[in-house]
Amino acid sequence: MNLDSIVTRLNDRKQRATYGAVAGLLGVMPRGLMTGRPRSPKYSWVVAKTGTRRGWPTDYTNEQIHPDCLRQILDGRGMPISDPESLRLWLSR
Repeated sequence: MNLDSIVTRLNDRKQRATYGAVAGLLGVMPRGLMTGRPRSPKYSWVVAKTGTRRGWPTDYTNEQIHPDCLRQILDGRGMPISDPESLRLWLSR
C-alpha cells in the first residue's frame, strides 16, 4: 500500500479521507504527506480533518478539486474517512 494506490482508490470510489487517516495508514506524518504531489483533482480526495476548511483539500482552488469532490463538499454530503483503521477497513472492501 502506498499513497498513489490509496489516492487512486479514493478517486475511483469518490470518497474523501483525511490527511491524518492516510498518513496514519502509511506510518508517516500528515504534514508532509502530499509533499511533491501536484494539486490535482486526483489528490483532492485527501482533505483536512479540522479547522475552517474542514473536509477541503489544503491550499487547492476550486478548479483543482475533482468536480465530484467539490460537489460533496459544497452540498455537505458524505463525511471523510477520518482515522487509519476505518480507512484500512474501507480499502479492504
